[in-house]
Amino acid sequence: MISSALSISAVLCAVSVSASEARAQTGDALPDLELRLDSAGARSSSMLSLEVALRTNDGAQLAGADVARSTDDARARRLRWWGRTLGWSTAVALVGTSTLGTIAAIDQPTAFGDGRCLTGRPVLGNYGCDRGLSTLHGASGVLSATLYTANGVLGLAAPESAGKVTASARPWHRALSYVHLGGIVVQPVIGLVSAFPQVIGKERTAPTDPFPRNLRTAHVFIGYVTTAAFLTTLVLER
Repeated sequence: MISSALSISAVLCAVSVSASEARAQTGDALPDLELRLDSAGARSSSMLSLEVALRTNDGAQLAGADVARSTDDARARRLRWWGRTLGWSTAVALVGTSTLGTIAAIDQPTAFGDGRCLTGRPVLGNYGCDRGLSTLHGASGVLSATLYTANGVLGLAAPESAGKVTASARPWHRALSYVHLGGIVVQPVIGLVSAFPQVIGKERTAPTDPFPRNLRTAHVFIGYVTTAAFLTTLVLER
């Protein structure tokens, strides 16, 4: 009986020791598991925060790009409006100048005749035969040149103010631009000399003198070509 009791006691002690060691090992493993769980949670939280921050930054950049694009579009539309306004205002002024020049040419001597101021029945009566019509025509020419210059300066300073020209029409647009530029440059000189030949040393002669007659005729036709070329370039621009 004593030996059996001792054997049972030894078995119980062994079981107790084994249980204690198992608890100790389990107790040591739990903090490590908690630490690993905490580390994984921290990494997950950091990744989530980083993703949210990146998305927020991307959203802010997209919003900023949209605002900048909207501002650029508004500026381009405003410049295009000014370009169209100056362009068509110049066209109207050129047409008016050409019309007044035509009336003056009908009344004044040209290569086609002596003019109605000499033959009778002038278009605008005495107003077309004195300096009144010539002064009005000259003022209209100055207005046309001023608007043309403003339109050109705007086109150079802000190219987006000009309309788009198709690739097929671009050579025609460029050639006609040179044509009306040359016309705008030479027309004031020709008009001034035909009205006042003395500015280049010519003596003021009779109204039927060939020099002012021929110069006045050239002035009229160059005005037609200049106006037509400018109108065509406007039509080619979209």
